[in-house]
Amino acid sequence: MKILVASSSPLAKELLNHIKNSDHQLLGGISSPDRESGRGQSVSSNDFASYCQEIGVTCYKPSTNEELADILQKTQVELIITLAYGRLIKTNELQIPKYGWLNVHFSLLPRWRGAAPVQRAIAAGDEQSGVTVFKLEQGLDTGPIYSTLSYPLNDRSRSDEVLKELSALCIQPINQALLMIAAGERATTQKSDGVTLAPKILKSEGRIDWKRDSKMLDRQIRAFQPWPGAYTSVNGTRIEIIEARVSEAHGVAGEVISLSPLLVGTGSGSLEISRVKPENKREMSSSDWLRGARITLPCAFE
Repeated sequence: MKILVASSSPLAKELLNHIKNSDHQLLGGISSPDRESGRGQSVSSNDFASYCQEIGVTCYKPSTNEELADILQKTQVELIITLAYGRLIKTNELQIPKYGWLNVHFSLLPRWRGAAPVQRAIAAGDEQSGVTVFKLEQGLDTGPIYSTLSYPLNDRSRSDEVLKELSALCIQPINQALLMIAAGERATTQKSDGVTLAPKILKSEGRIDWKRDSKMLDRQIRAFQPWPGAYTSVNGTRIEIIEARVSEAHGVAGEVISLSPLLVGTGSGSLEISRVKPENKREMSSSDWLRGARITLPCAFE
């Protein structure tokens, strides 16, 4: 099949390489247009587009629906595989390729439809995540399913680590979907029960409310790595909590119970904090931070 891979995320690198080295014909990548970034507002490509250039793959960067449709028609693409492309595809664009569009989604649909499925799954305390490969249609992750792969979550799972692993594991269900398409097999209609939504994460969701249960806060910290991070403040200085564990120690919500180890009270139980990132500084152990910050008791996180 003649295939294009559409993405704006480095998570699609494994997929791009796989199609490039498969029996299929990789026509190129599709990504978001270059954007201004940094203090100097220099124009740069995203990581996926840059990687395409690095390995010698043509990368198209349409800025309008008309440009996208023109690319699809000129390349005579037969199938497009998307992974975190971040663009709404119109009905006429969906109909141009012979076999349509496949979407690689990091959840077990219909649970967690939307932009942040892994983060929402970890924050909710789900015991599993996974990959779903489905045929893209106009609705939000509602299309019929070709293949799935389950991935277990535990009380140490972090979003950045899970996403990296799923980006490699997605090759298996992609291969299964491609074989089904080649054989003329139909995808299975997605269930309508058990639907949950995974909306885009807001920066404000990272702020820690110490009145919440310690288990919920632990999940928040792991779910929001690397962005937006789970953050709080102490003595007027913002600090991001990188790693913590639930503790059975008790104290007032936000109150520093102990400095060695660093224990902070929550609405129920407490958190033992092992790694932090102070504002405008590198990530470090909590013990290193405490030595420099000169924190003394009594003290509280806000």
